[in-house]
Amino acid sequence: MLAVRSAGRVDPVSDLAYGRSVSSNFPADILELRVAEHDPDTRVVTVVGELDALTAPKLGALLTAQLTAAQVVVVDLDGVQFLASAGLFVLLEANELATREDRALWLVYNSKTVNLALEAAGLREYFTFADNVPAALENSP
Repeated sequence: MLAVRSAGRVDPVSDLAYGRSVSSNFPADILELRVAEHDPDTRVVTVVGELDALTAPKLGALLTAQLTAAQVVVVDLDGVQFLASAGLFVLLEANELATREDRALWLVYNSKTVNLALEAAGLREYFTFADNVPAALENSP
């Protein structure tokens, strides 16, 4: 663990750049995925937590399964607190699958985290967006 000397004593340092404390009690599951079926051809996937190299494959598998079963999949990303390149890659792959299979994939997010990640990666133009889940469901084919 890192330490700094302050006023003659040594203090533990948190990993403040990422808003996490260095600890052995780090949560094992930092991603929550929920699926709601609105009708036989429409699913809403709600994502809460962190999308990184460890958690993105879970979302990828879930989105693939939902795009296989439904014509319309809405991904609610409002609860995403961290979005790494692995998470962006999974979303891009799901979008490509939806296009190939003639399915609709909608992203919903009002999160600064998701917005910044998509903007920084230059990926906004590749996705279809809605302001909220009801709007995505209303505008779906």
